Amino acid sequence: MVKKIIVLLTLGIMLVATAGLLQRGPNRTTARLLGPQIDGKIAFVNKGSIWLYSGDRATQLTAGPEDALDKRDAQPSFSPDGTQLVYVRFDEGFSDLYKLDIDNPTDPTPLTDHRPNVEVGQAGGPGIDGYNELALWALYPAWSPDGEQIAYTSDIGTQYPGLFSMDTFGDDITRLGSLDYSIQTVERPSWSPTGTRLALTNYVTNNSKGQIWVRDLVRGVWIEITNAPDGAYDAAWSPDGEWIAFTMRQGSAHNIFVVPSNAELWTGDHPTPIQITTDGASRSPAWSPDGTRLAYLSMRNAIFDIYEGELTTKTNGDPALASVQRLTQNADIDANSGLSWGQ
Repeated sequence: MVKKIIVLLTLGIMLVATAGLLQRGPNRTTARLLGPQIDGKIAFVNKGSIWLYSGDRATQLTAGPEDALDKRDAQPSFSPDGTQLVYVRFDEGFSDLYKLDIDNPTDPTPLTDHRPNVEVGQAGGPGIDGYNELALWALYPAWSPDGEQIAYTSDIGTQYPGLFSMDTFGDDITRLGSLDYSIQTVERPSWSPTGTRLALTNYVTNNSKGQIWVRDLVRGVWIEITNAPDGAYDAAWSPDGEWIAFTMRQGSAHNIFVVPSNAELWTGDHPTPIQITTDGASRSPAWSPDGTRLAYLSMRNAIFDIYEGELTTKTNGDPALASVQRLTQNADIDANSGLSWGQ
């Protein structure tokens, strides 16, 4: 029950929104010219609706909620070929995964069915507490590089959401890993390009602060990547497999860092984080499909917008972010849903 309350509070915080540039028109699929040209397309979430930034404009993809009690879409992830998205739909105390074609977004396919088979307060039924106990969460889907699997987190048989995978039809559900999910959770899996490892945020740590860990699916082991005093989250594996980008908190500042994924390049038990943003209000990194650019969210005036820049190399060989440009203006993007950059 405590877990359910925590997740609901998190969801409530995530859905707080203020007025921004993206506004619904009568047909609920408006487009606005927003900023610079990019290659590919970036999926993001505004007010419970999934949007695409493609070319130099953002287009609303899913209808989103009619009111505060309506269903809300979140946490999109592109298929490898960029033609489909898997995402989360939040409902009354539970959530499900859906899949949609970019060219036909009005007909999504459900991959899970987590609505409890009981009405709240029905005669002889378990009531609100029973509904909550039967309700399940599916969160943070990530499409595998070969297009065959979807990693995600769920509280199937656990107190807090753990790491799972399924095929792209919602079948062959498999639990990945063996952490104690009765005490904390994991979040935001990100596949290595070989599909053999997953980077994610792990809260099942000594101080219960989020850290970036890797789950090696071949060897069946967990590898701690960060040991940040104030925590780290939002892992994103680069397309060439060499780097893991993530957000690290330092006091009240949140910036994007990268670390090499190859342990042979580490000088100790953990790789040395390399800072690539300095604004103190950045999160949710997303690599371009060719790995030459990095998008992220940065907050100005309490509103998140999309920024992106070119990955360059310093004289000492460290990566750096150059020619940073702002893609959206006052778009009020849901940072918890993050970004996904597809072809």
